[in-house]
Amino acid sequence: MTIGPIQGLVIGFPDNEMFEGRIAEELARLSDVGQIRVIDAVFVTRDGDEVDVLSVSGLDDEQRAELRSAVAALVGLGVAGEEGALAMAEAGAMVDADAMTVAESVAADLIDELPDGSSALVLAFEHLWAVPLRDAVRDAGGVVLAHRSLSAEDLIGLGMLMGYAAELEAEQEAVEASTDM
Repeated sequence: MTIGPIQGLVIGFPDNEMFEGRIAEELARLSDVGQIRVIDAVFVTRDGDEVDVLSVSGLDDEQRAELRSAVAALVGLGVAGEEGALAMAEAGAMVDADAMTVAESVAADLIDELPDGSSALVLAFEHLWAVPLRDAVRDAGGVVLAHRSLSAEDLIGLGMLMGYAAELEAEQEAVEASTDM
């Protein structure tokens, strides 16, 4: 099984009244056009003492077993080479189909902390579009040296840090200029 890059997100929603179904629609659209494959989407919502959990996956039991086996094999390869890969692949394939997924486990941990009237989405998806790019990089002998997703909030935070650093630098220059006189 070929595995594209897998991304995990945990998204909080402070107000349940704002949902229109657009997130589910967009995930379905991206999946339908082959851009992503939803491995797990677990949506948890709290309304008073009532908690609802909805789990959705784009994988059937056979695909889930294949993915668990492939991921376990890669981890095993890192731990103990080819022997570790074989042992871990076997162990990954034998995980009970009804066993809790990582996304379900993360969602279960969130339930107690979820404020009234809010929700959370735990999402794991595979970037199918990236498989040919990854293969081209590997075929060219390339190795990914770093990887990081940047959100709009990350860029705003970076700008704030840069602004703060510029203010400090300006203040320091002003102090140095006043002591040079």
